[in-house]
Amino acid sequence: MRSSNDQKLGDAIKDMLKLYRLDDKVDEHKLIRSWEKTVGPLISKHTKDIYISNSKLIVTIDSAPLRQELSYSASKLIKDLNALVGSQVVTELILR
Repeated sequence: MRSSNDQKLGDAIKDMLKLYRLDDKVDEHKLIRSWEKTVGPLISKHTKDIYISNSKLIVTIDSAPLRQELSYSASKLIKDLNALVGSQVVTELILR
């Protein structure tokens, strides 16, 4: 017999992450890990560094032409990455 205090493990983990304010960091990590899936292996190979700061995704690309090409599709990349995570994690893409 279940007591009224029982809940699913997944729900308990989500509640714990929210309680300790770690859910945003988990979403940021998911978004960074989704970079290769979103841009493909060729662009991912030229990605040297990627991190999030103040809702800005900062990506270091080692090829200037590729960086310029990515800047044209920045809004689509942001939309696709946020969709993969399931929440609004980043609002701006900065390419370096």
